[in-house]
Amino acid sequence: MYFNTFVLPLSLVALVSAGAIDRRAAFTEQNGQDAQALNAKFQSLTADSPCTDGESACVNGGFAQCVGGKFAVTPCAGGLQCFALPLVNSPGTSITCDTEADATARIANTGAAGGVFGRRNVPVLARRAAFTKKNGQDAQALNRKFHTLSASSSCTSGENACINGAFAQCANGKFVTFPCAGGLQCFALPLVNSAGTSITCDTQADATTRISNTGATGGLFGKREASPEKRATGPPACEKGKKRSVTPALSISKRIAQADLPAVAQSWQNLCLVSGGDIQTNQPCVQLAGVAGINSLLANADACAQQNNADAMIDFAKSAGVTNKDALIANAIAYRKHPRNALNINGVTPSTLFCETAPRNAELKGIVNAQLDGVDPGLFGSPATGIVPFGAPGTCPFGTTADASTCSCN
Repeated sequence: MYFNTFVLPLSLVALVSAGAIDRRAAFTEQNGQDAQALNAKFQSLTADSPCTDGESACVNGGFAQCVGGKFAVTPCAGGLQCFALPLVNSPGTSITCDTEADATARIANTGAAGGVFGRRNVPVLARRAAFTKKNGQDAQALNRKFHTLSASSSCTSGENACINGAFAQCANGKFVTFPCAGGLQCFALPLVNSAGTSITCDTQADATTRISNTGATGGLFGKREASPEKRATGPPACEKGKKRSVTPALSISKRIAQADLPAVAQSWQNLCLVSGGDIQTNQPCVQLAGVAGINSLLANADACAQQNNADAMIDFAKSAGVTNKDALIANAIAYRKHPRNALNINGVTPSTLFCETAPRNAELKGIVNAQLDGVDPGLFGSPATGIVPFGAPGTCPFGTTADASTCSCN
């Protein structure tokens, strides 16, 4: 699903590792302090804060860009959050999605003291806003409510919730669930800088700490806290059928591979940051990796979004100043082959639709995304498109034809 507002985005991942203390450059500690100052500044921002077109920031944990004088917020994927991080090999900072623990470690490795925000790192009780405790209590009430929901519960279109540990959105009166990545679970969490709550993927320990820091007592659920064992159940799996015969370019990958989405994005970022190309305009190291890169791999993404992103990767690889063109192109090809998320829809986990247009770059000719192991080989679609049978448009890769009699693409 491609987000122009995100979350969760979506994705949003770690940058190259910082060097050891004895190898710090003259600018290293300053980079860490600059990152802390930005993170402290971002704490005061909202989507309605004034901004300059092209400006990037973090707003309520999401990656934000200023368009038309307003921030468009893209949620980080896989339970990550947006942070300013210190660059490693040159003066400056970057803005990307990462885990809080990794962001803290990267800043600490520069020699800058005080964690992610410097001296203003951890809010103390005396600095709690009037709405803070209420936010924690509201989050507890939502978590109690979510514990009673199932995928068949009635809902209002656009409503968000947590169901069986997964993020859920209501479409056409029914909840569609999106499993959290990397062993995370879905929770309602209190906002920090304004009244209200958010619904996102997090660890149970971090969610409990965030609620406790508001002054609300009773853990995730308040006084009526429920057993986590009853909550941590996955969505029902669809019945496995025979695997579809396809051209050699299409493979079947295990579902567990989807836990590697942050690593997929990081591999591009690492190569991009040392490419020697223009990494400021449109922020290709972040946008093509943790933002558009991960969003294009989600089940609700447009069928051609992944190919378009891979084309953009190769376009960058061929741009002026790039010194590692071959490595970037190889990374883009590997990204294009990566399977997209597949979601259980009312007991069926359909295959994801294929792009029906040719790629811009010749390097991507005949390269298509794999399908996850366990998807129904005879049904395709997503919550956004609906489900169609094999043989319908988009059920075979571009340039091939469906043969329903053999369930193959030729």
